[in-house]
Amino acid sequence: MLLAEIKHRKFNFLIATMTAAAAICIWLTAEESLANFDQNTEAQLSFLENETNAEMIQLENDIRKTMKGLGFNVFLFPKGEEIWQIKERGYSEQTISEDSVHKLAESGIVTVNHLLPQLSKRVSWEEQNRSILLIGVEGQVPIAHRSKKKPIMNPLALGTINLGYDLHKSLGLKKGDQVTLNDQTYTLAQTYPPRNFRDDSSAWIHLDEAQKLFEQPNRINAILALGCNCASIDRLGEIRSEISKILPEVQIIELGSSAMVRAEARNKAGDRARKARATIIKSREAARFERARFSSVLSPIIISGAFLALAYLSFANVRERLPEIGTLRAIGVSNLKIAIILLTRA
Repeated sequence: MLLAEIKHRKFNFLIATMTAAAAICIWLTAEESLANFDQNTEAQLSFLENETNAEMIQLENDIRKTMKGLGFNVFLFPKGEEIWQIKERGYSEQTISEDSVHKLAESGIVTVNHLLPQLSKRVSWEEQNRSILLIGVEGQVPIAHRSKKKPIMNPLALGTINLGYDLHKSLGLKKGDQVTLNDQTYTLAQTYPPRNFRDDSSAWIHLDEAQKLFEQPNRINAILALGCNCASIDRLGEIRSEISKILPEVQIIELGSSAMVRAEARNKAGDRARKARATIIKSREAARFERARFSSVLSPIIISGAFLALAYLSFANVRERLPEIGTLRAIGVSNLKIAIILLTRA
């Protein structure tokens, strides 16, 4: 009966089918379009994030290599004298316990690395009739919670000495030579290339020997460290804040370097990436809003039109079947059954 009805009213069936199909297709297309738009937005953001991460990793590696190459850039000195006095003299006359560096290393600190305790003092090199800065060091103290890293300065063995550029160059000394310093003989372990005016006229011996020479056992007057290449507006403030909670008896100096310029470049790269991400999100949100608004207007219009068209076709079908309805009522068919028959055929 249904197939016969379709054959009898081909045009009405075709119009009704096309109307319903158009409404469904438009609704599905609108939803699919928004879904694809969202996927495209996520793809753009993901690409930007991956690109930024790669750039940041490269910058971090460059900063880390540069900072290690330049040496220690954070100096911790005992409180008790002005920073300008320490800078002018080249070392602090105040001392703290050598245990302080171990306390710092075991604290879980994150803003500095490569801790190197030292005891420095300007002495007269009697054999050479010149004044030098004599620095006692042993080796870097590893930070407990960090993986072992290659040291910036190799440890010094007892009975050995390292010389700055001006000292070994002017005296014609080379690695392995015997050096006599105030009646003590040392083996020259390392000669340094030109670095800075302080280091070029300095000599390094083992910390234990320096403490004995200066009659200051278990004392140091500086802790050298390498500051982190963290992305921070107030980098030195963060270092000071963390260290002062662990060692309130020290004051901190940070040396500027080209590594700081690279750190600033990394910060700027991060800012650019965040701004680019915000711009993409804002632009895509505006475009999505317009698409959604257009779909929210168009879809109801099409669906309403389809509903009206189907309603009209159904109404026309019922009107044409009034004689048939009368006949069915006359033979006792209920209103519900008549409605079902008409709706099925419609």
